[in-house]
Amino acid sequence: MELLREKMFEMCGNILKQGEADSIDVVVDHAMSNVIRFAGFVFHQGVTESDCKVYIRVIVGKKVGVASTNKLKAEDLKNCLGKALDIAGHIKEEPFHLSLPAGPLPYNDMNSYFEPTASMTGDEKVAILSRGFKDAKASGVTQSGAFTTTTGELAVLNSKGIRAYHPYTASFLSVVSTRDDGSGLKTALSKDVSNIDAAGLMSESAERCIMASSPKALEPGAYRVILEPPAVAELVQWLSYIGLGAKSFQEGTSFLSGRLGESVTGDYVTIYDDGLNPLGMSVPFDMEGVPKKKLMLIEKGVACGVAYDSFTAALEGKRTTGHSSFPEDAEGPLPGHIFMESGDIKASEMIEMLDRGILVKSFHYVNGLINPRDSVMTGMTRHGTFFVDKGRIKHPVHSLRFTENVMKAFEKIRGISGEVEVFPNQGFSLSSVTAPYILIDGFNFTS
Repeated sequence: MELLREKMFEMCGNILKQGEADSIDVVVDHAMSNVIRFAGFVFHQGVTESDCKVYIRVIVGKKVGVASTNKLKAEDLKNCLGKALDIAGHIKEEPFHLSLPAGPLPYNDMNSYFEPTASMTGDEKVAILSRGFKDAKASGVTQSGAFTTTTGELAVLNSKGIRAYHPYTASFLSVVSTRDDGSGLKTALSKDVSNIDAAGLMSESAERCIMASSPKALEPGAYRVILEPPAVAELVQWLSYIGLGAKSFQEGTSFLSGRLGESVTGDYVTIYDDGLNPLGMSVPFDMEGVPKKKLMLIEKGVACGVAYDSFTAALEGKRTTGHSSFPEDAEGPLPGHIFMESGDIKASEMIEMLDRGILVKSFHYVNGLINPRDSVMTGMTRHGTFFVDKGRIKHPVHSLRFTENVMKAFEKIRGISGEVEVFPNQGFSLSSVTAPYILIDGFNFTS
């Protein structure tokens, strides 16, 4: 994909000159993705999608209008601007003064663009996956999944001097192995596709599947558990969605509402957002062009803060934390680069520490909207659940449903691994959640 920095700046500049508003900002996300999907070792879909989405937001007094388009002719952009102005003219005023950040602002000089990812073709993905199929077939499993690479560029400009631009790449491989009644999942996410060991990932997926075959029944109840990074990431992502953004905090539905400075979970738990950390899918600014910086959310069990954009910050007379989402996002600002801080225990030693309990590889069908104020969630284990006795895996068990107050469960964490894994977060290619293995002394399985 050809990068269009100057063209994007010119296009945005023309929009800013035309608008009859107090302030205007423009966000442009230009991206091209290629995905190869396979099922039962058969490649059944290869798709390349290219799109350029332009978001225009206008402020007129205390009113805001937002419109978007992927039609890039001058007339189409002018019409989009007109729609934003029309919307602003027909909505109620906000109860506070609206203001966009002023620029220019300095940005971290980071690299999120890697040529091996940008140049990888669908045929190259097929060749890599085909080599991995050989060992999987020999082990008796069947594999399905998807291999995706994305190349993109993000630009944010406003009428107050903000000019931000960042090119990026992302690659994601997900493989599920199945055999009889067992399954095994393994994924990898990286800006640089060269960091993804496809053969090793496919082999590990197959090994997990074989381990999970012929599961036995296990009575529901409260068990000591080890949650592996995919399971932890699922819970942390839900915590972010229901409680670590300013909108839920201000509406009183967040588990942190009214509790900043208080102990809200166990002192093992530190969760923060850091868009500059190269371990995750880093980006130097948010969708308002505000520079990224580390934001502590929960530190050693104590509630520290939530993510703000300019508008939610204005409600409380605060400054934005640099977490603006795309202008049309109704959920408000959310952490997009979440880290659950790692510990100092080797993951390989945690089974022995568990002694007796359950090892959970991953969750699915998780619902965190049951009671967000108390962080109550329910969901199912998947792709490998194992009964552990005397520090050894005894046998796989059928999938179990959990129903749990997650913050209460995190009070019972007794160990966190030094190893972490990175997973996609939300819908933007440069969002991620980074999670370790954790050992919890009591987790409720209800069926």
